[in-house]
Amino acid sequence: MPFLGFLVCALTLGQAKAPITALAICPNGDAVLAGSQSGLRVLSWADLRETRQVATSLSHVTAIAFAPDAQKLLVAGGAPAERGVVEVLSWPGLEKIQTLHGHPDLVLAVAWSPDSRFFATAGADGTCTVHGWQGGKAASQSLRYTGHSRPVQAITFLPDGKLVVSAGVDQSLQLWNATTGKLERSLDNHLRAVNDLAIQPTAVQGSNPAMVASVSEDRTLRLWQPTIGRLVRFARLTTVPRTVVWSKTGDHLLAGCNDGSVLQLAPDSPDLTPIRTIHTKLGRIHALAIHLPGGQLLAGGEKGVAKVPLP
Repeated sequence: MPFLGFLVCALTLGQAKAPITALAICPNGDAVLAGSQSGLRVLSWADLRETRQVATSLSHVTAIAFAPDAQKLLVAGGAPAERGVVEVLSWPGLEKIQTLHGHPDLVLAVAWSPDSRFFATAGADGTCTVHGWQGGKAASQSLRYTGHSRPVQAITFLPDGKLVVSAGVDQSLQLWNATTGKLERSLDNHLRAVNDLAIQPTAVQGSNPAMVASVSEDRTLRLWQPTIGRLVRFARLTTVPRTVVWSKTGDHLLAGCNDGSVLQLAPDSPDLTPIRTIHTKLGRIHALAIHLPGGQLLAGGEKGVAKVPLP
């Protein structure tokens, strides 16, 4: 298996700062938002230096998501076993628009619909919600999905904006209707908790069913076409993958792992064997983000955040 040496551009955010648990690159690519138990920070993309600390009520920041319209973003988290919170902020002003309290435990993941009209949340309480976005705010009423039996760690909309895939500690991926909350299909091939999901870029899918990648504590990465209930292929890994993203062009998958490595995989290869292992000095990797203007990869982990060199 090819590999690359240790990263030379890692930025450790100080001994007193907590591990990076959430990352998002701003729409024009010139800044990065990094979340942790020390709050929310803005870093410049060029050198990953902190330029601003953003006021937040969250004691833990676990997820960040920009809306496709590039006008707003979600910052999610809360306090373990006490409350889950989602803050809606404006972009680029980072002014607080709204604060939502809908989960009695941490919000672990958030996602926007492709048209920015809805957003979904996934919680450690085992539930998911879908909120409509109307008149510059989230609607007062939301749909709640209760199909999971344990904490939900990942969530994504499919390209039609009508279906959602969620996954978590109960080992299942569940496909459900974002309007009615009806379960369409449950996929339960994973043998341990599912840590993350990522949907293939729409431009790559063409007329094919949407493709979703999942990573699990069972040390596998799996590719699915959830609308037809198909497990396409899977890879057995030597370390636990915690987070996964697709490359800008959709022709590669990048998985961040417990041992501090980033695995690069070709989704069209028959056995999904990793084609490259990139070792970092970040410790356990919790978050990955793709710099869409340039296609570079950003990783966040126990010891900071770094750009990951890709060939």
